[in-house]
Amino acid sequence: MKKTVMAAAAVVLPLFSATAAVAEPVPVIPEPPVAVAADPVPAGPLGTTFPVRTGGDMAVTVGAADTEVAPRAEGQQVLVYDVTAEQTSGNPYFLPTLDLRMVTADGTTVYPLTDVPGAYPSGFLEPGQPRHGLVAFGIDEKQTPAKILFATSDYFVQSSWIL
Repeated sequence: MKKTVMAAAAVVLPLFSATAAVAEPVPVIPEPPVAVAADPVPAGPLGTTFPVRTGGDMAVTVGAADTEVAPRAEGQQVLVYDVTAEQTSGNPYFLPTLDLRMVTADGTTVYPLTDVPGAYPSGFLEPGQPRHGLVAFGIDEKQTPAKILFATSDYFVQSSWIL
């Protein structure tokens, strides 16, 4: 009988206990990390020089050009710009093309035309030796140019000239 009373007391006494049962703490689930705001892409008007990185540190300037290039298709206009690039550090770098592209007001990406007289030359870019040439974009007569981007082939945009 003593065992029965002890067992009953063990079951019933906690029900009448004056102290509240201690609840297990609820683990705090951390919020996902907040993404660090990406550095804004440097932007400015034509004639602005921006630092960019492709095969070394470079300084690139895109400006207005007085050159005209005939349209390659009916209903097209060709916009021509003067480009200067200089590798500011690193080893000589072979630059087959300059990573420029135009974006129109409607969001269309336009790549430079080839075989343009006076085009920005490809080849090795030596540190401290600026290279100069033209870049031309053919867009529909109804399109409005918005900006020229310097962006690597994986579309890492490093600078933007507002048109």
